[in-house]
This record gives sequence, C-alpha cells and structure tokens, in this order.
Amino acid sequence: MSDTRTADVVIIGGGASGLAAAVELGMSSSRLDVLVIDRMPEPGRKIRATGSGRCNITNTGAAGFSRIMEFFRETGLVTRTYDNGLVYPYSESAADVAELLTSRAEALGIRFACGEEVLTVRTEDAGSDGRRFAVTSSFKDRDGEHRVVTTAAHAILATGGKAGPGYGTTGDGYRMAREFGHSIVTPVPALTSIECEEWSGDAEPCGVILGGTRSQVSLSLYRDETQAFGEDTKIFEESGELQFTRFGLSGICVFNMTRHMRYDRASGGSLADFLVRVDLFPGADIREYIRDRQEGRFSGAAAGGLLRTLLKAPLAEYVLGRAGTDPEMPLSSLRAEDIEAIAVNVHGLSFSPSQIRGWKDAQVSMGGVSLDEIYEETCESKIVPGLYITGELADRDFPCGGFNLSNAWITGLAAADSIASGR
Repeated sequence: MSDTRTADVVIIGGGASGLAAAVELGMSSSRLDVLVIDRMPEPGRKIRATGSGRCNITNTGAAGFSRIMEFFRETGLVTRTYDNGLVYPYSESAADVAELLTSRAEALGIRFACGEEVLTVRTEDAGSDGRRFAVTSSFKDRDGEHRVVTTAAHAILATGGKAGPGYGTTGDGYRMAREFGHSIVTPVPALTSIECEEWSGDAEPCGVILGGTRSQVSLSLYRDETQAFGEDTKIFEESGELQFTRFGLSGICVFNMTRHMRYDRASGGSLADFLVRVDLFPGADIREYIRDRQEGRFSGAAAGGLLRTLLKAPLAEYVLGRAGTDPEMPLSSLRAEDIEAIAVNVHGLSFSPSQIRGWKDAQVSMGGVSLDEIYEETCESKIVPGLYITGELADRDFPCGGFNLSNAWITGLAAADSIASGR
C-alpha cells in the first residue's frame, strides 16, 4: 500500500528550473502548497557543478536577462558581471547559489522530498475540482522501500535531460512527457568533446602526441555527404582556445561546435559527413612568414625550429608530420610545394570526428519535448492543461556562456508566474 500526500503544485526535479519555479511560487503566492521531489539526496546537485564550480548564472545577451537578474536580486544573491557578458555570483561559488535557492525556498515554506524517484505521473478525475495529477514515487530507508502518491492541481516537469547523469539527470523526464502524449525530439549530447580518427593507432603521425596541448585557433566545421568539404559546406566557425586531449578535441569552441553535429542515422547520415578544420595561425599567412626567412641569416634554420617559434612543440611536430616535411630541413631547401603542404596544415589542419563524447561528459542535451507542444510564454503543455515543461527537458539548447542556465531560470519562472496568476 502506498502512502498519500497532497500539494497544490508538485515540481519534479530540484535543479535550476525546479528551484527557480519553487522560489518564485513561494515569493509570489504564499497560499500555494508547493512540493519539490528530487531523486538526489539534496536539491541543486547539478547547479553545484556548473561553470567548473563557479556557476556562470546568466549572460547579458541571454533572453530574459532582466527578469533573471530581478529574480536573483529578490533572492538576495550578489553578482558580478564581466566585460564579455558573463554573470557570476560575487563569491564565484556554484555551491553558494544552490544553497541560497534551497534555503530561500525552505524559508518560504516550500517542501522538499529528496531521495525519491518518481515512477509515474498520471492525471486523474477529481470530480468537481477537475483533473489532478497523481505522482507515484519511491524511496528507501532502513525499513525497506516505500511508495507514496502525491496529488496536485499543477505539475512541473523540471527533470532536466540526460547530460550529467551523475547529478540525477537520467532522461526519465522524456518518458513522463511521452506518457502524456508529447513528442520527443531524439536527445543527443551537446557541449562536449569529440574523438577523432587521427588518434587511432594506425594514424601517422598519431594525434596522441598532442594530448595536453592548448592553442588559440580559428575552428571550422564542414558538413558534406559527398565528403568533398568545400568552403560552401562550412556550417560553423568560432575562434577560441582549442584543447587537444588524449582522444581528440575539446575546449569551448569545440563544445559549441557539437551543437551543429546532429545527423539522422536512419537516413544514412553519420559522423563521416563532418570535417573539422583548424587554423593554427589565424590573421597571418605562414607562407609569407617562411618566405621572408628563406634568405639571410635565417636561411639555414631548420623548418621544425621555425614552426616552434609559432606553435607549441607537439603541434609543430605534428604539423610537419602531416605535411611530410623533415623538421631538420633548412628553410632554404623548402620548395614551393613543401611550403604549401605546411601552409595547408597550419591554416587548415583537418580532423575527422569518430565519436561525440557521451552523456557523462556533455554539459547539455539537444532534443527533448517538441516546442510545438508547449506554450512559449508560460511553458504549459498544449496537450495537458496544468502540466508545465521547463529547462533542458524541452527541445532548447544554447552555446556556452550562461545561456543554458538562463533558459533553466527563465522557464522555471515562466511556469511559476503562470500558475501563481491563474493563467
């Protein structure tokens, strides 16, 4: 037999959007009884890990920026804004944000049921009161496993997607939404690293020698089913720090690039349709740099030594290996075709993706509940009145820089404002 409890609003998920909704409901409508159910031992687990523990809470260019900042001022959070638009808590501690939101919610009378896994969410006929939601969840204690059924007039699905399963985001929200009749755009990991063919044992030179190297670059992504990869097939470009790892490529520019690497396997698509090109010497022409030094006192300098004045040693070695150039060859001996081979690999060093790193490494999920089935201003379901879908569970994703957390805050606030106003 299951225990029972009631609430006016049940929020499934105590992450960013769930906590924002809970605090906003507490501040705007104290008459409402709000319960947050979270499978983790404490709410805000994923918030604590954001921004490498610093929590880039929003960005001045994010949609809803003013509303988000108003909300945090009302909760008592002091922030600092950098010239690049990134906004952090003044302490630059992600844990402080999670703890502040949790303590604020508790002070406002919000109830928490942590360590509970939601099994089912259903609607049931409540007679003259219309439909209500019935949420069945389970938890374990020293006496074994227990089940409890929570009934509420409103339900907010704030479960998150599948990115970072160690923080409780395991994709169960997709199942809940699907059971209500919602369409799910296939979720895939995004804002993550990639593995590349050039790191395989057969590659010569092998990309493994680049592991741990960082370089400021211009990164481009090409997509072409014919794999010709001409300039007209470029779909993404961004400058920034590229991190070479023991398996491939990482860094913010790579994270943002992965948002453009979706393909339909059923239609024959694959990662072979993509190519990454890296300009290691943007803003200048390596050809001119070499030719200027082929005469005079540098003419006898080795090609490898010259490249190491521009690139870190592992990169210089790797580029010359890809170009087929002996690093000890004097500059004066480089032919036009040698210079061109070096230039191709300095300005267009190419990598073939073999795998996008999975959910454990991804920062966000692409895909989710179709936006065609959600009211944009309120986040209420168009299929089930009283059901709200917030944060990463919906098919929204954004680049790095506080935009994804902004989406979580603003959608949680939108759902709360809709419920509180009776819209």
